[in-house]
Parts: sequence; structure tokens; C-alpha cells
Amino acid sequence: MPVIRKNDVVKERPVIIVLYGTPGTGKTSLATTAEAPLLIDTDRGFDRAVQRPDIVVTASCWEDIYNTEIVGSYIVENGRQVWKPGLIGECKTIVVDTAKAMLDDYLNAFAIRQDPKLATNSLKRYGVMGEMFKQFVGILRSNNSDIIFICHDKETQEGDFIKHSPDCTGQSKDLLIRIADQVGYICKKNGNRVIEFEPQDNRVGKNVADLQDTWIPAYGTKEFSTCMADIIKKVKTAIVNKSDAQVKAQQAVEEARQKLADAKTVEDANALIEVAHGLNKIHQKAFMNQMIKELSEKGIDFDKDKKKFVKHEKATD
Repeated sequence: MPVIRKNDVVKERPVIIVLYGTPGTGKTSLATTAEAPLLIDTDRGFDRAVQRPDIVVTASCWEDIYNTEIVGSYIVENGRQVWKPGLIGECKTIVVDTAKAMLDDYLNAFAIRQDPKLATNSLKRYGVMGEMFKQFVGILRSNNSDIIFICHDKETQEGDFIKHSPDCTGQSKDLLIRIADQVGYICKKNGNRVIEFEPQDNRVGKNVADLQDTWIPAYGTKEFSTCMADIIKKVKTAIVNKSDAQVKAQQAVEEARQKLADAKTVEDANALIEVAHGLNKIHQKAFMNQMIKELSEKGIDFDKDKKKFVKHEKATD
């Protein structure tokens, strides 16, 4: 099993994006501007998109999706098993439209067909569905495919405002949001369409890449033709940059700890205050507490009023 060391730089990986919004906001059309997309059309809505990608249109049950032609299978070559990808091997992006039909309809029914007892045990059924779904996603990602799940918008009244969220049953929605890197709500503002990733009180969102609200270009423009591909590229770059920043932050903490171990004088201790201030904010307080504790054991105390370290004064009789 491969191990990523704490100081290793994480390479780009496939990402999972959930897009949801009200009808007419162009969710499917936007998704098809990703790189080399394959649309798994479980909602019978491919003809509403402004441009047509490769499409799986015959999917009416889970077996239609999870089969050798689409997903792939193991074959024997030269006496050993090798994986031969199906249609997904020819595509860079898999678009599922909609996630609700795939999870709540197709996969739910398939789980019950496999074990009829699951029809009356929803908790166990969702556990089985979750494992099968993660296996499916794992195969797509192993092919280096990005995945876009499209959902309709579900409005629920919460107090004085209406909250927007992807339209799936509770446990399916939780699973979808948990595995996603980005969850974006598509809406209209001032006559323009925009994707909002940041979670708010009135909408579900997820923004691992810290993207700003993204305006969607007009249909037919050059910018629109690669809009989703550009967003996915930004997400991947942001995730890698975050990883680089985490590595550098960890290295800075380790270097600071070594300087703390080597500190012997009050001057050394006070120089470490500047080192602590240079650390990532989430590490600063913990490192300062560690400094105070370890330097106290060396006879150097921290004067809270003067905000600096001083020589420990021995008590006198």
C-alpha cells in the first residue's frame, strides 16, 4: 500500500464536484464544458443541454451503468489478469445527471434485488449502497477521471429563510457531500448565472479550493466552451498548493522545535518569540505554550506583562 509521507508534495488527483440548482440554470450544459466528458443520463435530460457530449442514454437501472462496456472488467492476458477499462477509459470527465436517480432509484433498487431483506432495513441498505457507490467512484478515479454529479435544488424552510441543498435523500446526500471536493449552487444574480461554493446559512456548499463566486459566461462564447474544465483546473491547482503550504508549515514547525531544543539563554528564548510569530496561525499558540513549558525547565520564565522571557528568579528566605 502506497504511503504519503508528511513532507511529500501531493500530486494532482481527480476531483469530485457536485453542482445543483433550479431547473433552467444550465447545470448539464455547464458540466459538458469539462474536458472530454461522458454523460451518464439517468434523468433523460441530455437533449436540454446546449452542447452534446458522449452520452450513456440507455441507463435505466444500476446494471446499465455498472457494466463491463462502461466501467470495464478484468481480462486474462499472457496468463495474468489485467484491467481493461470500458467507455470511461476514453473520457477525462464523468458527468452523472442526476445523482438522485443514480443513488435513490437505481442503486437503492439494485441493493434490494441483491438482498430482499434490505427492503425493510434502511440503515443496513444505505450502508450497502454506500460501499457499492464508493467502489464505483473508486474505479472512476483510478482511471484518472474527474466526476461531476448534477442534482436538482431542494428547498426546505428553516426558520425565517429557505435553505437550498442537493436533492437526494438524507443519507445519499450526506455521502455525496462527504466525498465531494466542491459543492456548488448555481443561481441567477442580476440576470447572470453564478456558482457559489462557499457554504452559507441559506445553502449547502463545500469549498475545499477556496474558490470565489464564479460567474458563468454566456452560451456560445469561447470562455463558456471550457468553463467547467477551467474550474476543475483551478480546484486541482488549489488542492496541490494547499498541500505544498501544509508541507512548508510542517517543516517550519519542526525547525522551530529544533531551535527550542537548542535554546540555552534568555536571548535564545526571546529570539524564538519571533520564530513563533512566523508560524502558521494554527501552530502559533501551541508552540508558544510548548516554549513556555520547556524553557521553564531550563530556568527561563515568560513574563506576561513584559511579553518576553526572563531569567528565573530563585525564591529567597
